[in-house]
Amino acid sequence: INFMPSRFKKRFNRYIFSVTSLIAISLLAYLLGWSSILTVKEIQIQGSNETSLLLSALNRQSIAPTVGEQLARVNVRSAERVLSELDWLKSVNVSRNWFNSKISIEVIERKAIARALTNQNNIVNFDSSGILFTPTSMNQKQNQDQLPLISSANNNQQDLSNVALLLQKVPSDLAYLITELDQISITKAGYLLMSTSINNRPVRINWGTVEQIDQKFAVLKALLNLPENKAISQVDLSQPDAPIVK
Repeated sequence: INFMPSRFKKRFNRYIFSVTSLIAISLLAYLLGWSSILTVKEIQIQGSNETSLLLSALNRQSIAPTVGEQLARVNVRSAERVLSELDWLKSVNVSRNWFNSKISIEVIERKAIARALTNQNNIVNFDSSGILFTPTSMNQKQNQDQLPLISSANNNQQDLSNVALLLQKVPSDLAYLITELDQISITKAGYLLMSTSINNRPVRINWGTVEQIDQKFAVLKALLNLPENKAISQVDLSQPDAPIVK
């Protein structure tokens, strides 16, 4: 008999706790999902002036945030994934701020270092990492004629992929080869011919194919360290074990 009140009290406390938790969860769900208290007050887009293009991409998937929408219902992960699939964007971050009820979309556009024509006569660009993308924003479409041209004798996608690989592999201490890039042409045999500048002097480099490209970079660096090669104008690295310098 002495234990009954204590046992009843424990059961009553558990009941009160369960009911209170259920009410709290229901209230929170209401605030997040239906209440006008936590709705989107502002949508901020940074890093690009192409607001309509970004929102159109989200609208096609029916996930574009709108002012007045419940903040909790904005699918920031899906929005970030969809925008990340746009090849002209280098990075995307979509976030939600519960304190100021703001949805922030932060993007970085790719910056072209060269251009090429596909076999369908469409213009594509390369960024400094060798990523191929279609110039889409107004910033990207400006000054296309001033970009170094990548030309291919075979006019095929594989040649463009090989150029992309070359650009991706350029080590940081040879990055000036890209900064000073004038042109890259690909022969019918698949040889990559680069026109660039070294020490403010025009230099033409025959990389051969992209095979053994890391070894070719190492050979080029070794050649450039030799005093007698300070004024070179041509380097043939198609056979990295037997380079030719002029």
